[in-house]
Amino acid sequence: MPAPRRGLRSSSTPGDSSSQKSKQETDFAPSSYSSNPISFTASASSSSSPEQILILSPHTKLPGLNPKELTLLRKKQQKLLSSHTTVLSNVPSNPRPLEMALASTLIFAQQEAGTAFLIHPQGWLLTCSHCFGDSPEEYEEDSKMRWLLFYTGIAVQVECRFWDPKRDLALLKVIAIEADSPQLGKMPQFPYLKLSELTTPKQIARLPILCIGQPGAGDLESSNPNAKTTYDLFEISTGTLKGMVTNVDPQDCSEIGTLKHDAWTYWGHSGAPLIDEREGGLVGVHSSWDEETAMRHGIPGVTVREFLTAYGGLFGDVEGGSQENSIVVD
Repeated sequence: MPAPRRGLRSSSTPGDSSSQKSKQETDFAPSSYSSNPISFTASASSSSSPEQILILSPHTKLPGLNPKELTLLRKKQQKLLSSHTTVLSNVPSNPRPLEMALASTLIFAQQEAGTAFLIHPQGWLLTCSHCFGDSPEEYEEDSKMRWLLFYTGIAVQVECRFWDPKRDLALLKVIAIEADSPQLGKMPQFPYLKLSELTTPKQIARLPILCIGQPGAGDLESSNPNAKTTYDLFEISTGTLKGMVTNVDPQDCSEIGTLKHDAWTYWGHSGAPLIDEREGGLVGVHSSWDEETAMRHGIPGVTVREFLTAYGGLFGDVEGGSQENSIVVD
């Protein structure tokens, strides 16, 4: 088994300096967005009503943030607002689901790194459990709330609803959106990733993938402890799945992810989706790397499927819970 990584779970190997770009960061609170991944539609009748999501007008005080955290969120927001069309242009145009993958991916706003992605149209997300704590003690002591950002700069607040340290997965729910108030009776609908049906070792061997994640701001390759990188907030990289770690339980990703891949990542990519470049389906979640071999590791799709099977009941009755609008498995 590969040697477990120490310290930050999504550590780095020497990066490509050509991908670093100049930073433009100013305080800003958006009043509107040129591109909005969230749509507002009339709520469909069902046996159980969707959970209400708070709509916060732009420029209002965002709950759960101290002044330093709010400043960081606004800086990231401004950078995304000025660069989101460039980020979108970096996504391969074919197949079209890859654009949905970008729209479904969010970055942590109130800390310098971390990634998550939507898996359900009513605002359920996945990330790595260690993004909310490396141990049960850390998880219990820390806040269960985080603010995340879409690539367009839209901010949402999420709450961690389930934390599974063995699989290194956490299930999150959007509870608030910073946006203009929708028309009465309309509910937010979110883009989301579908789980790929490719799960067996033979099916995923050498599969071309796309990884979308947030590199950390600290430059771990510099001798200066205060040095910063100039990576984009959303970095899109390509690579290949390299199979599974052998002779281990694929459900146990507590020490290191049991899926191997070689898409470029940096610390902060934890929770980033690994996407089938051909079809656009979710095949894994980046989580870690092997310090001895520099191989990137992730949580395989089969583990994500088991996680959602075990805890999918938290979603409730959403339009019948069919796989047409959700990756929750039967």
